[in-house]
Amino acid sequence: MNFSLTAFQWPPFITGLLAMLVVLAFGLLAVRNVSTAVPSGAQNLLESALETFQDLVGQMAPKELAPNLTLLSLTLFLLLVVANVLGLLPLPGIGTRWIHSPTAFLSMPAGLAIVIFLLIQWSGIKYKGLGGFLVGWFWKPIPVFGFIVNALEQLVMPVSLAFRLFGNILAGELVLRMTTNLPHDAAGWLVVVLVGTLWLVFSLVISLIQALIFTILTVAYMSIQASSEH
Repeated sequence: MNFSLTAFQWPPFITGLLAMLVVLAFGLLAVRNVSTAVPSGAQNLLESALETFQDLVGQMAPKELAPNLTLLSLTLFLLLVVANVLGLLPLPGIGTRWIHSPTAFLSMPAGLAIVIFLLIQWSGIKYKGLGGFLVGWFWKPIPVFGFIVNALEQLVMPVSLAFRLFGNILAGELVLRMTTNLPHDAAGWLVVVLVGTLWLVFSLVISLIQALIFTILTVAYMSIQASSEH
C-alpha cells in the first residue's frame, strides 16, 4: 500500500472515477422520470435522503447557508458511501489487487479534506465578509494571539478528517484481505465463510458510519465558520 500524497496511483484513480460515475448514474436515474405523485424506486430513495439531510443541515447551519450545504453534504455522503464500499467488492475469495476503495489510499481522503478546508474558509468569507472573517481569525477567542489558536484549530480539521476516514477504511480492507487469503483447507474455508462474512458486514457498517461522520463534520465546520458568533 502506497501512502504517498503526490505519487500517481492507478487503483484510487480508477475506483475514484467509478465511484463518481455510480453516484452520477444514480442521480440521473432518480430524476429521469420525476413524478409529482407518490415517488418510487430511485426517486423515492433520493428524495428520502435529501429530506434527511435537509433536516440535519437545518439544525446545524445558518439559514442562508443551509440550501447549498444540504446539496453538498448529500453529494459528499453518497460519494463516500460508494467509494468506501468498493473495497468490499468482490466478495471474499475472488478479490483482485485492483479492487480497493479509493479512500483506502491517503491521497483521496487528503484531497477531499483540503477541498473541505478551502470550503470552510470560503463559507466564513462569504457569510461574515472579509473583515468579519479576519477578525474571527486574529481576534477571537484571544486578541492577537487568537491567530495561533485558530491556525492550529483550522489545520487540525483537514488532518483529522483525512486520517480518520483513511485509517478506518484501510484497516477494514487489510483485515478482509488477510481473512480471505488463509490456506484453502477445510479449516481455512470455514474461517473465510464465518469470519470473512462477519467482517464484511462489519466493514459495510463502518463504511456507512465513516461516510456519515465525514459529512457531518464537514457540515459542522462550515456552519461554525459561517456563524457570526465564531
